[in-house]
Amino acid sequence: MRRYEIIGTTADAGVVAYGKSLEALFANAAAGMFALIFGAEPRSLLSDRTETFRISAIDPEALLVAFLSELLWRFDTHLLVPTGYDLSIQAGAATGRPKPDASDEQLDQVTLEAKIGFVALSGMDLSPTTDVKAVTMHNLAIKTDRGVLSAKVIFDI
Repeated sequence: MRRYEIIGTTADAGVVAYGKSLEALFANAAAGMFALIFGAEPRSLLSDRTETFRISAIDPEALLVAFLSELLWRFDTHLLVPTGYDLSIQAGAATGRPKPDASDEQLDQVTLEAKIGFVALSGMDLSPTTDVKAVTMHNLAIKTDRGVLSAKVIFDI
């Protein structure tokens, strides 16, 4: 099974990512985004730091955008390139929100707990070739076909 493919669009660029689980799908989408940024997938590198973070969103699609946006922010702000992904995604009721009354619905949240290895851009033998400005929700849908998840993610470049 392929992990991702880079696609062109009229004015932007995108990635179609695949995975047998949401965690694999998210990791492959991130690998595809950085392959787009560098023009090639960065070779396996040893991490020089590990960072953990937690993100929640209303659904898996919004969570994917939030996750990729977090990685893009860390790249743009701290020049960190992810080298390994340890992801756990859980669905469940939102916490820390007021109880809904009879006219409101309790919204479920999807939460990602991530432990990501990073390497500093200065420690790599690649330079960015594409400036990804943002991750978009444009036509984003996570689909399942014969047990394989896929998601088409469009990036503003």
